[in-house]
Amino acid sequence: MAWSKPTNHRELGNRSRDAREWAKAADAYRLHLAAHPDDGPLWVQFAHVLKEAGRIDDADGAYRTAATLMPEDADPWVHLAHMLKVNGRPGAAIQAFLEAAQRDPALDLDGEVQSQRLEIQKTSTPQEAGHRNLFSVQDLFGYLKHHTTMSGIQRVQAGIAMEVMAMEDFDAGFILTDFTGALPEGAFWLLDAGDLKRLIDYASGSRVDHPELKRMLSACEQNATAVKAGAGNNVILLGAFWGLGNTVDRYLPSKRAGARLAAYIYDIIPISHPEYCDANLVRDFSTSLSEICLVCDFMLTISDFTRITLDKFLADNGGRKIPTATVPLAHSLTGPPTSVQSWPASLQRLRGREFVAYVSTVEGRKNHAYVINVWRKLIADGVEVPDLVFVGRKGWRVSGLMDLLDGTQYLGGRVHIVHDLTDAELNAVYKESLFTIFTSFVEGWGLPVGESLMHGTPCVASSTSSIPEVGGDFVDYVDPQNVNDGVAVIGRMIQDRDYLAARRQNIAENFVPRGWAEVARTFVDQIHAHEHLPLVVATYPLLPEGAQFRPGDLASTRMALTRYVSNPTRFMIADHFYAPEHFGVWMQGKFAEIVFRTELPEGEPINVYIGLRITPWFGASTATVVLGDARQSEFSTLTGPEINEQRYFKLRGHVGAEGHCRLTIEIEGEWTMPDDDTRDFALGLSALGYARASNLQARADLLEAFTFVTASVPVRETA
Repeated sequence: MAWSKPTNHRELGNRSRDAREWAKAADAYRLHLAAHPDDGPLWVQFAHVLKEAGRIDDADGAYRTAATLMPEDADPWVHLAHMLKVNGRPGAAIQAFLEAAQRDPALDLDGEVQSQRLEIQKTSTPQEAGHRNLFSVQDLFGYLKHHTTMSGIQRVQAGIAMEVMAMEDFDAGFILTDFTGALPEGAFWLLDAGDLKRLIDYASGSRVDHPELKRMLSACEQNATAVKAGAGNNVILLGAFWGLGNTVDRYLPSKRAGARLAAYIYDIIPISHPEYCDANLVRDFSTSLSEICLVCDFMLTISDFTRITLDKFLADNGGRKIPTATVPLAHSLTGPPTSVQSWPASLQRLRGREFVAYVSTVEGRKNHAYVINVWRKLIADGVEVPDLVFVGRKGWRVSGLMDLLDGTQYLGGRVHIVHDLTDAELNAVYKESLFTIFTSFVEGWGLPVGESLMHGTPCVASSTSSIPEVGGDFVDYVDPQNVNDGVAVIGRMIQDRDYLAARRQNIAENFVPRGWAEVARTFVDQIHAHEHLPLVVATYPLLPEGAQFRPGDLASTRMALTRYVSNPTRFMIADHFYAPEHFGVWMQGKFAEIVFRTELPEGEPINVYIGLRITPWFGASTATVVLGDARQSEFSTLTGPEINEQRYFKLRGHVGAEGHCRLTIEIEGEWTMPDDDTRDFALGLSALGYARASNLQARADLLEAFTFVTASVPVRETA
């Protein structure tokens, strides 16, 4: 039968696809998508024909575009995962399978994930790291998988990484923690330097397409090689140490193998100013900082203010004294600040008009409401004010600000909020601003102040915390608590144009910016300066006799931080358990180790009490709990109940060398996880304690603690 003439490019593509004319189908679909770029299902079909044509990288990008357009649909991720699997890209396939499972828990993809992990294990035996210095950029990757543009911390990592890679006299590699779940403890993925450079160049460009960015991230990971770190290596955490797969427990095996560990600290605002932060961030940051301070050999900070605040925090809370030094940040973006400019489409109606920019996440700590109130007072005084542009995503603690803006109709249309600008668009905003504002209450540095000066644009900023370290005499300062101060200083910038011109001229003639090359060189010098210091021994936490350790307490926002700083108890379980939940922690897979330190002599007879939560899918599996080197307790043939069941066990044994006690849990059997959980667990730890066999009072106290903490029968009050 003869075909009728197709009426549009989509129909032509479909007919060519059915005829297996892949190149012709791809060309037709491309023309359709040029006119209809939001057609998610057609992007999937486009990816299919690209795949059949052997254009795997192009198909990868098309599937990811479809996934972006259909964020709740698992289909693009499933197709992408299978394509990557067939083409020998197991790491990327794992991530795509997990994305699909997250969107459709009914999909049975556990087997696919495990098979790809086995493929990685077959071909990825970790070798000794070929670089002395290993910089973790884990959170840079984690962040870019969810955002198109980089925030401040990611910009810093990118800037330092680019300069370090260009150094011929410094041996450096860049690593990720295990994103596949296939590597053994203490192993990392070493990135190809060329891949990383291309990624940063693209992420810093004038236009960033997120599906393409994610494809490049995937390619970086796929080309990475497995390495292990130990004696002779310096492992440096460049970014956030409290999340995104970058917490210090990922580095403990390397530390225990003799590696030197360091971290770059941006601020400790969640601890020093918790009122400006989400309660969960305060908890996660506080515990992570306490943990990293116990094992880090030295720490570098981005400002003297951060260094002084960190030192005081440790001294006030019983933490160990850590060698610290300041490596001030650059004043610029990741690349030359004015090399590329592109006016944002979202601000098109402001083109050619006067405006003042505030570049920052829009959150309570940044004090945007102060600027709004200054503008209101100036308007009331009859001043002809320029427009205000807030450049940044909305964060927490902004309900009052948004109510203020809604109540004033955004100051009669004078206030504009935009976000996700590329570096080129941000360059244009800085360059065209009359001046910029940065009235934050507290900062670890204050990058937007330096960025403004780099563009030759005057800035009005807070006189608090680290900000004067950034701006020096080139910035006009205000008290962020005093609106009248802001009215006077900002009002002068708006009304006295001779003064504003003089400030701009002073920057042009006298400001000497610090670039990333200087930052990176200072960073490297500080690494060298600290290499002669004795290595810090990664000790295990102390568990006092008779005390009950409940890992669920670590999930509480009311945890007592003072005690935790000197004795971060999560290190007992850091290597083999998932993140704490309110009941306790789930054990990862079939083997776990729990280690704690006592003040008892080696060989002292003890009783150890342990509470375990059994999942319904534990089924007929058996688990063996061992104290020390010999089997002490065993339970088997457990049938999972309707709900999670609590079991308690007492083990008899002896204190090990140097007062340490070591418990291991090993499971034999198979289970099937619920469809809505991508983790792998069947047992959980809810409580732990010990006492000398001869200490009858401590034993009785522990038994009472275990009994009453987990009592399931409600207590009724009687008249």
